Amino acid sequence: MNSARWWASVRWGLGTAAAVHAAALRFGGRTAIVDDAGSVDYRTLDRAANSVAAEFRSAATGSDGNLGAIGILSRNHRWFVTALVAAERAGCDTVLLSTALPASNLAEVCERDGIAVIVADREFSDVVAQASTDATVISADSSGPNSLAHIAAKGLHCSPPKRRPRLVLLTSGTTGAPKSAMRALTTTRIGGVGMLRRIPYRLGDRYFIASPAFHAWGLSQLVVALATASTVEMRRRFDASDLLQLLREHQFDVLVVVPLMLRRILDVTASDDAVRSPRMVLSSGNVLSGDLAGQWMDRFGDALYNIYGSTEAAIGTIADPADLRAAPGTVGRSPDGVTLVILDDEGMPAPKGSSGWVHLASTGQFDGYTDGTDRERTGTLMATGDIGQLDAAGRLHVSGRANDMIVTGGENVFPSSVEEVLDRHPAVEISAVVGTGDPEFGQRVAAFVVLRRGRSVDPDDLKGWVAAELPSFMVPREVRFVDALPMTTTGKVVRHRLAVLGRRDRY
Repeated sequence: MNSARWWASVRWGLGTAAAVHAAALRFGGRTAIVDDAGSVDYRTLDRAANSVAAEFRSAATGSDGNLGAIGILSRNHRWFVTALVAAERAGCDTVLLSTALPASNLAEVCERDGIAVIVADREFSDVVAQASTDATVISADSSGPNSLAHIAAKGLHCSPPKRRPRLVLLTSGTTGAPKSAMRALTTTRIGGVGMLRRIPYRLGDRYFIASPAFHAWGLSQLVVALATASTVEMRRRFDASDLLQLLREHQFDVLVVVPLMLRRILDVTASDDAVRSPRMVLSSGNVLSGDLAGQWMDRFGDALYNIYGSTEAAIGTIADPADLRAAPGTVGRSPDGVTLVILDDEGMPAPKGSSGWVHLASTGQFDGYTDGTDRERTGTLMATGDIGQLDAAGRLHVSGRANDMIVTGGENVFPSSVEEVLDRHPAVEISAVVGTGDPEFGQRVAAFVVLRRGRSVDPDDLKGWVAAELPSFMVPREVRFVDALPMTTTGKVVRHRLAVLGRRDRY
């Protein structure tokens, strides 16, 4: 450990607060963040975080002397990073709030997790006001007197905290209201040592983080970037055309995305585009199909990594480019420090090649939900809620979420298998498959389809397209054309909302 890192860890502990301070001591003039407003170096970021931390500690201290939590409701920009580092330095628990959170859920989270201060972008002012909480509200992205920029300019001093705070991440909420998962804010707890060994990160890399930083995936890569004194470029909103232009103009070492972003970039890329491919493209947060991975690598080169995990279990497996070529659709092998086991319905290890419940164990596991509940565990093994199997080489293949499985006429259908076939059709932009009630078969397979602009297709043609590749029980009985699918900010389909989705036709 170098002297700057040692001194920073003594002062701030092993987290992002120490990482930023160490980078400021060794590489003060190096650019830390590039966003829509410009750039900021590590020295400036460090000083701003220290001043904001002092304000946070003062504003979050209750009448009983205890510190409340800091809630961050922000898109990707420098002030998100500043607030994240500052909350840790203040000794306050940090609650990362989804930008899609409705006011009712925000009020519930504030009450449940003891949020004393909400740092919010101006665009979320109405949501915060409707939540009617008692929390102090600070603007993340304005320049007024009640803003992070104004507080940072004060140059306040913050002494080291007396407690090591927790990080609270909200689950995706695809099956209901989000839960709050607790964990420590350190590189090894969020990303895992094994991830650092399997993915060739380097000191001083240049990142583009397109994934939302409030989500576990985007956050984990932001923490790694700060820990390696790297430069992070980010934008408030993802736009495939804008990102493609940046890839033409700049050489990024690391691109952090969710699979839907890969699809969108491919859609706007011409065959003769002079794009500078990043050294590594890291994808997680949702299913990466074998087709999409192959299309991306054929166009941009074999630099794609698929990472599987969850908010609760952290990183579980990593598929490198060789894995994705050898076994399309795999999520890879477990890295060092992670135990991966497939258990059958009796809780016993399933034979290799047999499907079962995916369980993971690592030091990166979360510490439980803030409401006192926990994930299902078998000893140190934590259930992910997915069903999968290991191939002969030990690579994991995830069939899908157990909650999403459709049982029709006694046959099990995983939506991802049907969606992958539908998405290959040249007229289909994206699809989602769910089970709907059926008096004869219990459930029937229903497909919600978004068509590419200017394209059309007959529903029976889509059914025939699926029937050419899959068994008859997997062929959709219904095809519903829709303008868009309800999705989380990381591109996960909110399946329980599909039943009420507006549609043009039903077959």
